[in-house]
Amino acid sequence: MLKRLNKWSLAASIIMLASLIITPTADTGESAQSFRQQNGLLAYAPPDWFLEGYFIARETNPGYVFGPVQDFVRVVGGKATWLIEDLDLERLERASADGKIPEYSLFLEAVSPERTEYWVFVLLPHESAKEWFAARRAYHGRKAEGYYGKTQSMLERALSQGLKIKAEIRFFIEKGELSLASPEDIIMNRYKFQPVFDLSAGRWLGSAAKTQEPISKEE
Repeated sequence: MLKRLNKWSLAASIIMLASLIITPTADTGESAQSFRQQNGLLAYAPPDWFLEGYFIARETNPGYVFGPVQDFVRVVGGKATWLIEDLDLERLERASADGKIPEYSLFLEAVSPERTEYWVFVLLPHESAKEWFAARRAYHGRKAEGYYGKTQSMLERALSQGLKIKAEIRFFIEKGELSLASPEDIIMNRYKFQPVFDLSAGRWLGSAAKTQEPISKEE
């Protein structure tokens, strides 16, 4: 079973990794239901700010920003369902009652005749890279700078250019097996879902860059 957590941290990630390996499922619609039951997953309607936002797909040192999330869902295809862990939902509801929006996880389940996939998103309600980093520093302490310092500076540059980064894909699960490949690599290589922003270069890419160009008015 997945470990219930107050914040998405490295410890929680390790616990979830172990639980998913312990409870593998076959690649069928029936196994998708079994996966839900084993891990306490319930159907959930995500907030618009998440679906309309952009995301990164590597926990440390991400190379790119992708999105919006709703565009990625269409590219993945299959029968898509958003799921949330039951106790994570309870934690979210308690926090919401106190007027807070914590980080929490959602599973994007994509079922097709060929396979069943799960993309595990961590929702980021933060308005700044500083807030994002504070959430990691709360767990890692002084080690946070070494783990996430570079990522924080890259996110600051992206956010300053108008990007609304509202999620991170933490894991990819296929046929009940946790992939050791980075979700960032799977997105680009298998699904050809192109990024909209290069974090290292600090610039928009492709058609996304054109939409960011100011339109000059004739005098």
